[in-house]
Amino acid sequence: MSPNERVRAVYQHRRPDQVPLMLDLSHWYKKNRNVPFNLSGFTAVEQGLVDLHKQIGAVSYCEMGGFYSLYSDDPEVRLESITDAGVFTTRIITPLGTIHEERVFNAVTYSYGIRKYMLQSPDEFAIVEYLMERLRCRPKWDYYRAWQESLGELAYPYAQLPYSGSGYLMARYMGVEATVYALLDEPEKASRLIRSVNACNLRILDDLIDGPFETLLISDNYDSNVQTKEFFDAYVREYYTEVARRLHAHGKYLAIHVDGESRGVLTWLAECGVDCADAVTPKPMFSLTPDQMRAAAGPDLILSGGIPATVFGSLGSDDAFADCVKRWLDTRLASPRLIMAAGDQVPPDAPFHRIAMLPELVAKYGRF
Repeated sequence: MSPNERVRAVYQHRRPDQVPLMLDLSHWYKKNRNVPFNLSGFTAVEQGLVDLHKQIGAVSYCEMGGFYSLYSDDPEVRLESITDAGVFTTRIITPLGTIHEERVFNAVTYSYGIRKYMLQSPDEFAIVEYLMERLRCRPKWDYYRAWQESLGELAYPYAQLPYSGSGYLMARYMGVEATVYALLDEPEKASRLIRSVNACNLRILDDLIDGPFETLLISDNYDSNVQTKEFFDAYVREYYTEVARRLHAHGKYLAIHVDGESRGVLTWLAECGVDCADAVTPKPMFSLTPDQMRAAAGPDLILSGGIPATVFGSLGSDDAFADCVKRWLDTRLASPRLIMAAGDQVPPDAPFHRIAMLPELVAKYGRF
């Protein structure tokens, strides 16, 4: 089987010849190849990243830039993003007011930390709702196919929706503490904003759903330490279930980017009909072992991840890394619904030789 045929087999409930290897090398590539980092994302095929994936032999699936653009026909509504002197600013402009977010580049972590959240109080929610009601989607499938052509058998690009309504508040534009206060103090306003964002996303999904992608990703960065079952049931479950239903009706699949504590979350995602839990990270970063993750997920939810950044990066050792990979691959015996990946992105401090170890380790310990 080719690398991307293995991924396809896992999604199609077939058993591949070995566990597929998928990596998000984008962050490592930018840091270690001195590529300027702009949060707006790639706007053309990045040949250096393609070459890196070919050197490693890992399937590329995300961080290729957007496969659609968002716009408004209303001239009084604008969504602007600029980078200036290491500060990435996103601004929403409407007749109801203007709000903005600021993220500052950190050369050590090679990331943009949030200096100012987009939303400061529920009084500003109406501005976001006004925008959501007027956003439209323009697919860019030529760009999607350009990545496919460049990557060849290493291409399995995920299409991606924006944050869900709950993720928009908690994980992205308001932060955990302010979101909790908003949900407690202004539950009707918060619920209305979440519904507005989700309704906009479903319209975007309808515009994308006949496109060439096979799997769609929602990058909500879920973490059950702060996003409890009560939160999930109230603000997330219905939306994920509906996205999964629409995708399945068109023969497509849904992946949710977890990237946090997955205790409880895996069961909830499986109940919604989600196909894949992406960026799932076992001990020692979070509480569950690979075996415990599989037990919680059941036999059908794909687990994609397995390597904590603390083990992958400079703080780890080669022996610990190899043992972590082997323990993840051992769970294939309980269910072939498994993908070998990082617990999110490959960390920028990961030694290159450790990344290059992965194909041999998967071939040795991941065969069926």
